[in-house]
Amino acid sequence: MAPIRFVLCIHNHQPVGNFDHVIEDAYQQSYLPFLEVMERHTRIPWVLHNSGCLWEWLEHAHPEYIERIAQGVAEGRIELLGGGFYEPVLPALTPEDRRGQIERMRDYLKGRFGSDVRGIWLTERVWEPDLPVDLVDAGVSYLPIDDTQLHQVGVAPEAVRGGFLTESGGRSLRLFPALMSLRYRIPYADPIEAAGFLRDPFPGGGEGLAVYADDGEKFGVWPGTHDLVYKKRWLDRFLTALEEAGDAIRPTTFRREIKEHPPQGLVYLPTGSYAEMGEWSLPAAYQDRMEKVQETLKGSGQEEDAKLFVRGGFWRNFFARYPESSWMHMRSLEASGRCRAFRSAMPTEAWEQCRDHLWRAQCNCAYWHGVFGGLYLPHLRHGIYQELIRGETLLARGLHGRQPWVAVREADLDIDGHNEIVLENDQLALYLDPNHGGRLVEWDDRGAEYNLINILGRRPEHYHRDVQEGAASDDTEASTIHGGVRTKEDGLRELLTYDWYDRAALTDHFYDAEPDPQKLLGEGLHEIGDFVDQPYQVAIDEQPTETSIRMWRTGALWRNGQAQALSVEKIVTLRPGERGFEVRYRYRNVSEQDLRIWAAHENHVNLLAADAPDRFLVVNGRKARPARLGAVSKARAVESLQLVEGWQSWVLGFTPESAVDFCRYPVRTVSLSESGAESNDQGLALLFYFPLELKMGEEHRFTYRAFMRDGQAELRPAKRPAGRESKAKR
Repeated sequence: MAPIRFVLCIHNHQPVGNFDHVIEDAYQQSYLPFLEVMERHTRIPWVLHNSGCLWEWLEHAHPEYIERIAQGVAEGRIELLGGGFYEPVLPALTPEDRRGQIERMRDYLKGRFGSDVRGIWLTERVWEPDLPVDLVDAGVSYLPIDDTQLHQVGVAPEAVRGGFLTESGGRSLRLFPALMSLRYRIPYADPIEAAGFLRDPFPGGGEGLAVYADDGEKFGVWPGTHDLVYKKRWLDRFLTALEEAGDAIRPTTFRREIKEHPPQGLVYLPTGSYAEMGEWSLPAAYQDRMEKVQETLKGSGQEEDAKLFVRGGFWRNFFARYPESSWMHMRSLEASGRCRAFRSAMPTEAWEQCRDHLWRAQCNCAYWHGVFGGLYLPHLRHGIYQELIRGETLLARGLHGRQPWVAVREADLDIDGHNEIVLENDQLALYLDPNHGGRLVEWDDRGAEYNLINILGRRPEHYHRDVQEGAASDDTEASTIHGGVRTKEDGLRELLTYDWYDRAALTDHFYDAEPDPQKLLGEGLHEIGDFVDQPYQVAIDEQPTETSIRMWRTGALWRNGQAQALSVEKIVTLRPGERGFEVRYRYRNVSEQDLRIWAAHENHVNLLAADAPDRFLVVNGRKARPARLGAVSKARAVESLQLVEGWQSWVLGFTPESAVDFCRYPVRTVSLSESGAESNDQGLALLFYFPLELKMGEEHRFTYRAFMRDGQAELRPAKRPAGRESKAKR
């Protein structure tokens, strides 16, 4: 039998913003025991890629692990792969950031391990045809990629048995296809059967290179795999079977393969990734249709054709599906570009710190969603915003120093053909979108390093159908996460409610009836105005002591098929040195009849833990009932509103100029994680509301101030029950 060369390539990564205890658990359950098993099988070389995020964590938490990796590298047992240091999807970056992140990783691996790394791990295997130019310029000469990407250009499965060359602009790279047939066997098939498959992995037989390249978390973190891989000794038994195969299976590395075997030929790959990513990037309805097409082909005996020719979308479509992802992405690109543009204005050390924070904000995980929480996890989005704010704060200090200042700029940040307005000072930055409701889409507090409007809307997902129909409960059996949907908690079906508008702050609502938070929580309150997401006109007023953004719109209120005209003006004012801003509203009846409606002013806030005891709501100086943030409630005659973040000890406050009614409700979504479907607290909707009764030509004004401050909530003394006296008084 012809010998089979085999590469075992493991990719480990933990995202920016992930909880320390989660990373520690992954280390104990997967990264460390995997290394310990590999150290017992020294005759089997392997390839390792750790993301820069993970290397940084290991340097702090487990430097002894890094020393063991260094020993394996020195002995030739481990080949290291580079990549974008903070695990970005490279095609989504500018050429400067692509090269910069790769060179950052090369420098780290060279300095820490003495290894001149020329291969990279391509994040999520997302490929676009122009990549070779920047990769080669950054010193890259090879990388693993998914075999389905070669099938899409006519390379038959029986021909995928070695490395291939590709090029762009005359710069060539070597590609090593990783076999999907191995991804679904390792570590789920019987280890002896998996090793047996490696003896003859290619259709038609014959020799060649079989590459396994996949997530290291499959070996201990994914459901049931720690017991399977280590307690039941799957990995140990698999490696033993490889050793006992003798010359029939020859473990190798990419670097050795390049030295010993020429490429198979030249290929040009389309934009794409692994097969599952193509499915996930499609809208939910199209995922349903694609699934039906695949099932039809399988039912007619064309399962292999379905694998070869049916493909989904591509990774960048997540930016189109989720405006919140697109906003973060465009913010990251713009901030990185400004950092490069002002390099000469900053000391070198401060500039490099600024750049590194902005590179961390390019970590891929919070920008998309498949079978991991990803974009749906608020703490991962918070991690992105935190790094953006840190980088931009350093940039602002480089440009303005530390004295109080205020500035305003206009830019089309989300690339929709209309400018947004950035109103900022030394304490905060406000991002206003006049073209979509005059809303506040981001509120960055520099002191807390926090975007207070970090919220994701409720949208249909492909797997919601399984949740609606009653997915199976969670279990501990080891199985691929690409199987059926499991549920991690009860009550998910009741959360499958979807929004008709993108959630932000300074959103203007108008209703026929008094706002009811229970109805707002669902879909039972009818909007009669056309102000929520429609264009506002805008003007900027810069004065020596303050800067104001005035936005106004004359829109319609629709009832019984008839339109009534209303003018709404809102002015946002920011002053130097202040950690808050003022909002002034003016409503004017410009119709030819009297007006009687309910007006509501909606903000959104995400403190990341809706039910934590150290996060609560204070109304008029007293804890709300229920006090927990994630509750539904109403309050009359509100003069002061405080949202308390007790863990980091700061308070977010709203103070209306005159008393106003208030209601709140949580925004909760249903998403997938590797262990099943679960709910996510996306934040809290806060509404000030009041009856708006205006005769023709009359006006109504409403003003409030929003602010942040460090410390605890300002609480009034509890009311003493009538008829009782304190012991001290007696």
